Order: sequence, then C-alpha cells, then structure tokens
Amino acid sequence: MSISFLAKHPVPCSLFLLGILVLGHGAYIQAKAYLAQFLIAQAWQQTLDDQQIHKPWHWADTYPVAKLSFVTKQESIGFKHQVESVYVLAGASGRTLAFGPGLVLSGAPIGEVGNTVIAGHRDTHFANLAAVNKGDLLQVEAKNGEILLYQVVNTQIAHQSDTQFMAPSDDNRLTLITCYPFNQLSGGAEQRYIVEALHVNKPAAI
Repeated sequence: MSISFLAKHPVPCSLFLLGILVLGHGAYIQAKAYLAQFLIAQAWQQTLDDQQIHKPWHWADTYPVAKLSFVTKQESIGFKHQVESVYVLAGASGRTLAFGPGLVLSGAPIGEVGNTVIAGHRDTHFANLAAVNKGDLLQVEAKNGEILLYQVVNTQIAHQSDTQFMAPSDDNRLTLITCYPFNQLSGGAEQRYIVEALHVNKPAAI
C-alpha cells in the first residue's frame, strides 16, 4: 500500500489498518490464553500428585483449583465427553481471566455445598458456553482427584447489575458466567450469559 494511495484514500485505509490492529490484538489475546493453559496443566498435574498449590509460572498471582470439562448430550449414544477441557484458576480478576476461567472466591469452594461460581471470557475459554444446553453435563475434577458431575438445569441472559445468580445456596450447584452476546467483538458488554447446574450422582432425563 503506497503513500500516495494512503493520501488519496485516508478514511478507507485508516479503517483497514484499524481492522488489522483489532484482529491482531484479538489473536494475541487468544494465543496467550491457550498457551497459558499448557503451563497451567503442568501445575495442575503437580497439584494432583502432591495436593499442594503450584503456580503455573513463578510470578503468577493465581494457581489452578479445578479442571472443567463439558459433556454433550447425545440421544443415540448417551453422554459423550467433548475433547475440550479448561483449567480453572483461583480468583476472577481481569488479569486472571486473561489466562483462564476464574473461581469467584466469594462463592463456595470446588465440590462443597453452596453456589460455586466460575467466570470466563466469551471469546476464549468460555466461548463454548453458547453451545451448552439444558440437560448437558459439566464435569469438574477437584484437586484431590475426585470427579464431580453437574447437570445443567438452566441458561439465562441477565444484566451485569443482576447478581442474584451469584447468591449463596443450600444445594451443591455450579454457576458459569461470561459476557454476552458471544459474537460482539468490542468490550463493554452489559449483559451476562449464565449457565446453572446442579450436582448429580447420575444424569437425569431432561
């Protein structure tokens, strides 16, 4: 693209270059998020081995607390595990969510009675929440190696100011939160997509 062309067409060229920058920034964020999951996976394996906290890199201010897998309901063959799994980190600050879904520390700890809340970005680790339906299963691996099964009972869209879905509960439930809509490229979303699931010993027909 020559300088003379830029001078003759300043607006289209500016928009084109801006688009490249936006897409490049988005690709960088996704690459950082998924690369971090490899390092987090190593730290998680160490935690499973010795039940101790292990940071994924020495300067990290968080650490993995669980492994979350999505299970899709298949009418013909029962329940089938998806390939994708994500590692959940302690805390849900913006810096933590850049590397993976974060456990909201004001909620119930993994596997305990109460409302366990996990937040994640819609364009990386929680992008697949768009495909989660009522009746699907969520599998959580705790740090002691126990596999916990949750069945989705509800999905909803709420305003960011509505925090009732994060309230404590008397049952054992898992709440996943991400920004909405999923296909919005820019930040600043005021809506949240919420997946609510209850702990089950055996999947129920829904």
